[in-house]
Amino acid sequence: MKKMTLKKLFGGICCAAMMVFAVSCAQGVDDETWTSGVSGVQLESPAAESIAFSLATDASGNEQVKVQWPVAMGAGGYEVTVINVNDPENPEVVVDHETVDGCSLLFPLAEDTNYEVSVLTLGNEKYNNAGATSATTVPYSSMIGGVTIPAGSEIGQFITNYMLEHEADHQAAIAADANFEWAFDLERGAAYTLDTPAQTGLIPIRLRGTLGSRPVVTVGENGKLSPASGLKIKNVNFDCTAMTSRALIEMDFSRTDVPLTSKGQMACTSPIRIESCWVKELTTSLFNISDGAWGIDEFRMSDCLVQLNCANKDQWHTFINGWSGTGYVNGKKGASWYGGILKTYVINSTIWNRYPSASAGNKNYFIRFSNQSIDKCFGTYNGVFDIKNSTLVRMMPNKDFGNNIANKPAYVITFENSVFHDCYRLQKVKRGGTLVMSGNTIQGIRNSVDSTDKKEFATESDHGFDESAIDNAILDLTAENGGVNFTPLTGNGDPRWLN
Repeated sequence: MKKMTLKKLFGGICCAAMMVFAVSCAQGVDDETWTSGVSGVQLESPAAESIAFSLATDASGNEQVKVQWPVAMGAGGYEVTVINVNDPENPEVVVDHETVDGCSLLFPLAEDTNYEVSVLTLGNEKYNNAGATSATTVPYSSMIGGVTIPAGSEIGQFITNYMLEHEADHQAAIAADANFEWAFDLERGAAYTLDTPAQTGLIPIRLRGTLGSRPVVTVGENGKLSPASGLKIKNVNFDCTAMTSRALIEMDFSRTDVPLTSKGQMACTSPIRIESCWVKELTTSLFNISDGAWGIDEFRMSDCLVQLNCANKDQWHTFINGWSGTGYVNGKKGASWYGGILKTYVINSTIWNRYPSASAGNKNYFIRFSNQSIDKCFGTYNGVFDIKNSTLVRMMPNKDFGNNIANKPAYVITFENSVFHDCYRLQKVKRGGTLVMSGNTIQGIRNSVDSTDKKEFATESDHGFDESAIDNAILDLTAENGGVNFTPLTGNGDPRWLN
């Protein structure tokens, strides 16, 4: 028989001990088959430097943060609290004093978020061990790297110049890490202007403010955000009173080096997202793919207040415009090159047009794609159009709600728990797509509710809105909930009006 060396024997013993240790940590210190031998002591919470973080994925594929700490011998468990401190004056509890019988905990990961994580060692009455007198609190951040734009700056030129100056470095970074993004931070509660197109280039960027004290960007005539890749805007307010550009966010057609889709369109594979933002007096589109044939993977707005004063009949002024009037792609023109948006989401938001519904104007669409539809961009109809827990007012009272939406069953349209007030012919988004409708209400003001709308999309109901109040409902960027109130009689729509 081969002799076992002392080294191997010791290693085997250590391995066995570690297995016992791991089982004990996972099962808790009350395991009847194992005890620590620690009794009658004052326990301590884990040392700050011993608390570690890593990323994990739950069973549904959602990204999680895993926080771990070493076992405290003789403990009766641990109490863990996780707080979102992005707005220090209004912290948000993510995990509330959860008791953990083990040495780790998972909590949901949110982008651009600063957390405080507290771990308190609990006592063990069975062994007369007293719990720690205080928790250990450590920070954790999901913030990506970036640069702060000084208060008072004109952000269009600042962003354009910065991205051009650092383009080589950013290209090298994204070559090394396909998930690389860059951030521009706006100072808390500060004022800015946007008088020129902010050309962000081929690197996905984030424009970040602070939820509790959003910065305000006053948009001039020619101001707009002009990405050629992904763009995420979070916690920023925009005053678009003076803006005449076709959209607050309009894809940059000036770049000739944009990657192409399999069908030849300019490809934006990173998402376009606007989250927890307020937009005032918008007279044109919120998002527009521009003259180029862009294939946009995702457009998402969530937790937003957007107020329009839009009387234009121009097709360019569709609220979410995935239609290209020229169909150019890198200099080539043809109907088959028209663009589109694969996934569109409107979540927990309120969008209203204060332009009087009694007037003759406003024949824009809420959403529009090109005649060639999304399969000409992506080679598939497996797209999504979701409106969930949202309130839409006068979108649009004199025109079809949608135009040229994908016409195959693989394209799924989900409207859920939403208010459609003075919105006309929702049915025009249907074409051949699959409908999933639940809990929606609709009221016709300028036009009576379409028969298909109230049969397949929503229940006809009185929302109780005052039309003259809507005419004067200018978003106040300094007031709670924008100084407006869209609480419906029906009990659905944007959650902010229901709480």
